[in-house]
Amino acid sequence: MLVPVFTLKLNHHVNPRMVALGYYDGKHPCLTCATTAGKIFIHNPHSRAAQHGGRILAAQDNDISLLNINQAVSSLATGQLQPNSDHDILVVGTHTNLLAYDVENNSDLFYKDVSYLEHEHR
Repeated sequence: MLVPVFTLKLNHHVNPRMVALGYYDGKHPCLTCATTAGKIFIHNPHSRAAQHGGRILAAQDNDISLLNINQAVSSLATGQLQPNSDHDILVVGTHTNLLAYDVENNSDLFYKDVSYLEHEHR
């Protein structure tokens, strides 16, 4: 029988298939999800800081940071983007933009306008 180790109340609606696990500090896993409200939330139980850079911490849970994308998120991924890096980068796609964001250093690596191609299903 499985017994839960912890319970996480998100208080956000998560987009289907928009969940990733990132090692933004290079050591600890952080749950990352896109919400239906155009935000990305990052659950980091390893950080106890009240605020880190420009990330806004949710009042109900100091382990959750919210990133405001202000657009509907269509894709989400994490991984090491730079060969000599020891930490993951968050990559967020919308219908018109692609953003690579360094969560640990609170900085954009790049922000690119992209065209959205709609494919017909036959």
